[in-house]
Amino acid sequence: MLAGLLFLLLAILLLKDLTGKNYQHISEFTFSIFLLIGIWSLYKAPHIFLFGVVLTIIGITGNLLAIFTEVFFFVLLSLSCYIIFLLLSISLAIRQIVLANAIDFNSLVGGICIYLLPGVIWELFYIMVNVLIPGSFNISTSESAFEQLQDFIYFSFVTLATLGYGDIVPLSATARALSIIEAVFGQFYIAILVAGLVAAYITKRMPSQKCSS
Repeated sequence: MLAGLLFLLLAILLLKDLTGKNYQHISEFTFSIFLLIGIWSLYKAPHIFLFGVVLTIIGITGNLLAIFTEVFFFVLLSLSCYIIFLLLSISLAIRQIVLANAIDFNSLVGGICIYLLPGVIWELFYIMVNVLIPGSFNISTSESAFEQLQDFIYFSFVTLATLGYGDIVPLSATARALSIIEAVFGQFYIAILVAGLVAAYITKRMPSQKCSS
């Protein structure tokens, strides 16, 4: 999943400048690859894996229907399925960390994924808000939902890291509320969970290093 997240971030942010007018189709293809990698990461949990496959199929189908029919409902259906799928991925990652007998490298990778996945989820929420309430952000509203992927994934992770460059600004009350919640989540997550995981990992390694010396 971490590899898929890094692939999504780099591809979405770089491809718009490289592909120009073809960006919408390439961004949709890139996001689909990310979802497939996410499904593969769920294979150890058969029931969640099957549900993830169904959600992904519905989401991609809804996205294709939205492109060809331009029906508002299909955009929301697609975004909703993607959000539920990513929430399932987060819940599984949290479960694996909590039930782990010891904190190891995989636990740290899981902790990083739990930090990055909400950035993608909030990005989808921002797109949904901008579709439901046009003009919620000071970006072009002439682009389709998935053509806005680069702008919103950039804004989401800038907000998650509380950088706040100010080039994209939430204007509606809903958009501002989502931005505040994401910023608070980013700070609390780094301060509490990641710091705790790293401390537990270091504590675990120290006794073994003393024994070997």
